[in-house]
Amino acid sequence: MELNELEELIVGLGIEPTDDELEELYEAFEDGFVNNQFTVNGLNVKVILHNSKVEGYVEYPETFVHLITRKSKSGHRVFDRNRANRVHWIKCILQNRDEEEVLCFKHTEGNGAIRDYYWYEAEDFLVIMEEVTPDYIIITSFYIDDNYNRNYYRKKYEAYLKNQA
Repeated sequence: MELNELEELIVGLGIEPTDDELEELYEAFEDGFVNNQFTVNGLNVKVILHNSKVEGYVEYPETFVHLITRKSKSGHRVFDRNRANRVHWIKCILQNRDEEEVLCFKHTEGNGAIRDYYWYEAEDFLVIMEEVTPDYIIITSFYIDDNYNRNYYRKKYEAYLKNQA
């Protein structure tokens, strides 16, 4: 699939998914990362498949739940329709990482982990990966939904470019 072909998975997805919608989201995740594994830069793209501990999602794998929920102000994870409805974008963005529409950069996190960022800027969607040799683990992905975060990631990208010069 090409980047310009990406669309939301479920038209009209609400604030809380129905059981059928949640299952459709999971099937897209499973199709992309469990049943049809792939590599990026020679590394196997992996997801964490043990069951989540997030209330309401304990029957689903940890990575899937992380990709469809976000941390609320109270610290609990809650469904995020903008993330969830783009779960099938992750694989496409990774497979098209060399296209000019995808900004790729590395960033050292506060804990010392070096993570790779893949930002499909035109659609404000970011995928974060980490190499855990011999694998490439999906850390998270999300829709950038405000100017503060857009500027935050733009600064990270520009700092990376400056350090590469």
